[in-house]
Amino acid sequence: MLSDIHSVSSALDAALRDARSEGFDVLLILGDLLTYGVNPAETLELVHEAVARDGAILVSGNHDQMYLDTASEPDYLARLPDWLRETVEWTAARISPGALAGFDWQEQWAAGPLLAAHANPFAFGDWTYLADTASADAAARTLVQRGYRYGIFGHTHRARRFEGEGADVFTVGSLGQPRELADPRLQWAMIELREDRIDVQPRFVPFDRAAHQAAIRATTLSRPTQDRLCGFFA
Repeated sequence: MLSDIHSVSSALDAALRDARSEGFDVLLILGDLLTYGVNPAETLELVHEAVARDGAILVSGNHDQMYLDTASEPDYLARLPDWLRETVEWTAARISPGALAGFDWQEQWAAGPLLAAHANPFAFGDWTYLADTASADAAARTLVQRGYRYGIFGHTHRARRFEGEGADVFTVGSLGQPRELADPRLQWAMIELREDRIDVQPRFVPFDRAAHQAAIRATTLSRPTQDRLCGFFA
């Protein structure tokens, strides 16, 4: 399971190679392919390959919807913070029009007792973060109401497990923008689902933070936006 790639194609390439070497039944990508990173076209090429070669299933995230909504609603960009709007415009200029619309996006994915979505088990388009016990408990209640025992989500960029009443809630780490201060490695997750249990194990990929910051500095993005993006990797 891969999530929150954010245009870091080198990490995605490493994760895909490792996953293929290890083996899997289903390759699930939990969205947020673009924004923040500097290799959007290369990222989309790798995702296209994963779909064709591995049958990868794409679950839409908020950043995927952002590009789709921008195409259909021009005023959408005006409502974004300046640095994020500039990043989106810079990214959009480096991919073909409608590139994301060409994917077969899913709002969620389920297998037996497991539900997976980008952010949470609530309604699609609700991007509430599962970042604390209260939000995780609400997610667990929703999972139980919907008939699931486990839920796995991205969006927070942090790997966590919450044991709720009747359901366990997991969030997986990010392949493109780590936010776990104690362990800022880029990661994906291998999931083993059995009838009576689930095992969620992180898999880490090598990443040169200094080289990534240098690549951001080499773009035409404004200095304040570069500072904001590099700050995620400080």
